[in-house]
Amino acid sequence: MKVVALLGSPRRNGNTDIMAEEVLRGAREAGAETDIIAIDEYHVRPIGEVCDKSSERDDPRSDDDFPSLLEKFLNSDIIVWATPVYWAGLSGQLKCFLDRMSSYFNREPYKTRFIGKGHIILCAYGRNEAIHGQFVTEPMKLVVDRLHGKYLGDLCSSSTYQKGAVRSKTEILTACYELGLRAVKENC
Repeated sequence: MKVVALLGSPRRNGNTDIMAEEVLRGAREAGAETDIIAIDEYHVRPIGEVCDKSSERDDPRSDDDFPSLLEKFLNSDIIVWATPVYWAGLSGQLKCFLDRMSSYFNREPYKTRFIGKGHIILCAYGRNEAIHGQFVTEPMKLVVDRLHGKYLGDLCSSSTYQKGAVRSKTEILTACYELGLRAVKENC
Protein backbone atom coordinates (compact mmCIF):
# COMPACT_ATOMS: atom_id res chain seq x y z
CA MET A 1 0.00 0.00 0.00
CA LYS A 2 1.31 3.44 -0.97
CA VAL A 3 0.16 6.67 0.64
CA VAL A 4 1.16 10.06 -0.76
CA ALA A 5 0.53 13.42 0.88
CA LEU A 6 0.05 16.42 -1.39
CA LEU A 7 1.08 19.48 0.61
CA GLY A 8 -0.58 22.64 -0.61
CA SER A 9 1.13 24.97 1.83
CA PRO A 10 4.06 27.15 0.77
CA ARG A 11 5.29 26.93 4.37
CA ARG A 12 7.27 23.82 5.31
CA ASN A 13 7.03 22.60 8.91
CA GLY A 14 3.80 24.53 9.34
CA ASN A 15 0.50 23.23 10.68
CA THR A 16 -0.62 21.53 7.48
CA ASP A 17 2.75 19.81 7.11
CA ILE A 18 2.70 18.63 10.75
CA MET A 19 -0.79 17.17 10.40
CA ALA A 20 0.16 15.37 7.18
CA GLU A 21 3.28 13.93 8.82
CA GLU A 22 1.14 12.45 11.59
CA VAL A 23 -1.23 10.83 9.11
CA LEU A 24 1.76 9.37 7.28
CA ARG A 25 3.29 8.17 10.55
CA GLY A 26 0.09 6.23 11.24
CA ALA A 27 0.09 4.86 7.69
CA ARG A 28 3.70 3.68 8.05
CA GLU A 29 2.84 2.05 11.38
CA ALA A 30 0.14 0.09 9.52
CA GLY A 31 2.75 -1.05 6.96
CA ALA A 32 2.31 1.46 4.15
CA GLU A 33 5.01 3.06 2.06
CA THR A 34 4.66 6.85 2.25
CA ASP A 35 5.77 9.91 0.32
CA ILE A 36 5.28 13.66 0.55
CA ILE A 37 4.94 16.01 -2.38
CA ALA A 38 5.35 19.64 -1.30
CA ILE A 39 3.79 21.18 -4.41
CA ASP A 40 5.35 24.59 -3.78
CA GLU A 41 8.79 23.06 -4.31
CA TYR A 42 7.90 22.12 -7.89
CA HIS A 43 7.05 24.02 -11.02
CA VAL A 44 3.31 23.41 -11.47
CA ARG A 45 1.66 26.04 -13.63
CA PRO A 46 -2.07 26.78 -13.63
CA ILE A 47 -4.18 24.93 -16.16
CA GLY A 48 -3.92 26.17 -19.74
CA GLU A 49 -6.65 26.41 -22.34
CA VAL A 50 -8.22 22.98 -22.86
CA CYS A 51 -11.06 21.70 -25.01
CA ASP A 52 -14.56 21.37 -23.58
CA LYS A 53 -14.74 17.57 -23.83
CA SER A 54 -12.66 16.17 -20.95
CA SER A 55 -12.03 12.82 -22.65
CA GLU A 56 -10.25 14.62 -25.49
CA ARG A 57 -8.16 17.11 -23.52
CA ASP A 58 -4.45 17.50 -23.87
CA ASP A 59 -2.38 19.26 -21.25
CA PRO A 60 -0.86 22.26 -23.06
CA ARG A 61 1.52 22.83 -20.16
CA SER A 62 2.88 19.32 -19.79
CA ASP A 63 6.46 20.60 -19.99
CA ASP A 64 6.50 21.47 -16.25
CA ASP A 65 6.71 19.17 -13.18
CA PHE A 66 3.04 18.23 -13.08
CA PRO A 67 3.20 15.03 -15.21
CA SER A 68 5.86 13.46 -12.97
CA LEU A 69 3.92 14.42 -9.83
CA LEU A 70 0.75 13.01 -11.35
CA GLU A 71 2.54 9.67 -11.82
CA LYS A 72 3.30 9.59 -8.07
CA PHE A 73 -0.36 10.37 -7.41
CA LEU A 74 -1.54 7.64 -9.77
CA ASN A 75 0.86 5.07 -8.32
CA SER A 76 -0.57 5.60 -4.82
CA ASP A 77 -3.48 3.86 -3.14
CA ILE A 78 -4.35 6.63 -0.69
CA ILE A 79 -4.02 10.38 -1.25
CA VAL A 80 -3.73 12.86 1.61
CA TRP A 81 -4.81 16.32 0.40
CA ALA A 82 -3.32 18.77 2.91
CA THR A 83 -3.87 22.51 2.64
CA PRO A 84 -4.24 25.64 4.68
CA VAL A 85 -7.50 27.51 4.11
CA TYR A 86 -6.76 30.59 2.00
CA TRP A 87 -9.60 32.98 1.24
CA ALA A 88 -12.31 30.40 1.87
CA GLY A 89 -10.74 27.59 -0.16
CA LEU A 90 -7.72 25.50 -1.09
CA SER A 91 -4.30 27.07 -1.41
CA GLY A 92 -3.35 28.14 -4.92
CA GLN A 93 -0.69 25.44 -5.07
CA LEU A 94 -3.14 22.63 -4.41
CA LYS A 95 -5.80 24.20 -6.63
CA CYS A 96 -3.35 24.33 -9.56
CA PHE A 97 -2.55 20.64 -9.05
CA LEU A 98 -6.24 19.77 -8.90
CA ASP A 99 -7.12 21.86 -11.96
CA ARG A 100 -4.35 20.28 -14.00
CA MET A 101 -5.81 16.83 -13.28
CA SER A 102 -8.79 17.80 -15.44
CA SER A 103 -6.63 17.18 -18.52
CA TYR A 104 -6.06 13.57 -17.41
CA PHE A 105 -8.81 12.15 -15.18
CA ASN A 106 -11.22 11.29 -17.98
CA ARG A 107 -8.75 10.44 -20.74
CA GLU A 108 -7.10 7.15 -21.69
CA PRO A 109 -4.73 5.73 -20.56
CA TYR A 110 -5.12 7.61 -17.26
CA LYS A 111 -8.86 7.28 -16.68
CA THR A 112 -8.94 3.96 -14.85
CA ARG A 113 -5.88 4.81 -12.76
CA PHE A 114 -7.85 7.44 -10.79
CA ILE A 115 -10.63 5.05 -9.77
CA GLY A 116 -10.84 3.47 -6.31
CA LYS A 117 -8.20 5.48 -4.47
CA GLY A 118 -8.76 6.43 -0.86
CA HIS A 119 -8.74 10.16 -0.06
CA ILE A 120 -8.05 11.97 3.22
CA ILE A 121 -8.49 15.73 3.55
CA LEU A 122 -6.50 17.81 6.04
CA CYS A 123 -6.69 21.54 6.53
CA ALA A 124 -5.46 24.16 8.94
CA TYR A 125 -6.95 27.60 9.26
CA GLY A 126 -6.28 30.68 11.34
CA ARG A 127 -9.77 31.67 12.41
CA ASN A 128 -11.60 30.12 15.36
CA GLU A 129 -14.82 29.24 13.51
CA ALA A 130 -15.02 25.57 12.49
CA ILE A 131 -16.86 26.46 9.28
CA HIS A 132 -13.49 27.41 7.76
CA GLY A 133 -12.60 23.73 7.49
CA GLN A 134 -15.76 23.12 5.47
CA PHE A 135 -14.50 25.57 2.84
CA VAL A 136 -12.03 22.81 1.95
CA THR A 137 -13.74 19.56 2.95
CA GLU A 138 -17.08 20.08 1.19
CA PRO A 139 -15.66 20.84 -2.29
CA MET A 140 -13.09 18.05 -1.88
CA LYS A 141 -15.85 15.52 -1.20
CA LEU A 142 -17.21 16.39 -4.64
CA VAL A 143 -13.73 15.94 -6.15
CA VAL A 144 -13.38 12.50 -4.57
CA ASP A 145 -16.80 11.51 -5.90
CA ARG A 146 -15.89 12.73 -9.41
CA LEU A 147 -12.67 10.71 -9.29
CA HIS A 148 -14.66 7.61 -8.23
CA GLY A 149 -12.62 7.42 -5.04
CA LYS A 150 -13.37 6.59 -1.41
CA TYR A 151 -13.61 9.43 1.10
CA LEU A 152 -11.71 8.11 4.11
CA GLY A 153 -12.18 11.13 6.35
CA ASP A 154 -10.96 14.60 7.14
CA LEU A 155 -9.41 16.58 9.96
CA CYS A 156 -9.32 20.33 10.27
CA SER A 157 -7.72 22.48 12.92
CA SER A 158 -7.72 26.13 13.87
CA SER A 159 -4.14 27.19 14.44
CA THR A 160 -4.61 30.88 15.15
CA TYR A 161 -2.26 31.84 12.29
CA GLN A 162 0.80 30.61 14.19
CA LYS A 163 3.25 28.35 12.41
CA GLY A 164 3.54 25.06 14.28
CA ALA A 165 0.75 25.82 16.78
CA VAL A 166 -0.91 22.48 16.00
CA ARG A 167 2.00 20.74 17.78
CA SER A 168 0.36 21.69 21.07
CA LYS A 169 -2.95 20.12 20.05
CA THR A 170 -2.35 16.51 21.02
CA GLU A 171 -5.96 15.56 20.27
CA ILE A 172 -5.55 16.68 16.65
CA LEU A 173 -2.18 14.99 16.23
CA THR A 174 -3.52 11.77 17.75
CA ALA A 175 -6.56 11.91 15.47
CA CYS A 176 -4.28 12.43 12.43
CA TYR A 177 -2.11 9.45 13.41
CA GLU A 178 -5.16 7.26 13.98
CA LEU A 179 -6.72 8.31 10.67
CA GLY A 180 -3.58 7.25 8.81
CA LEU A 181 -3.40 3.95 10.72
CA ARG A 182 -7.09 3.19 10.18
CA ALA A 183 -7.07 4.21 6.51
CA VAL A 184 -4.35 1.71 5.66
CA LYS A 185 -5.66 -1.14 7.85
CA GLU A 186 -9.20 -0.82 6.49
CA ASN A 187 -8.16 -0.47 2.84
CA CYS A 188 -5.48 -3.12 2.41
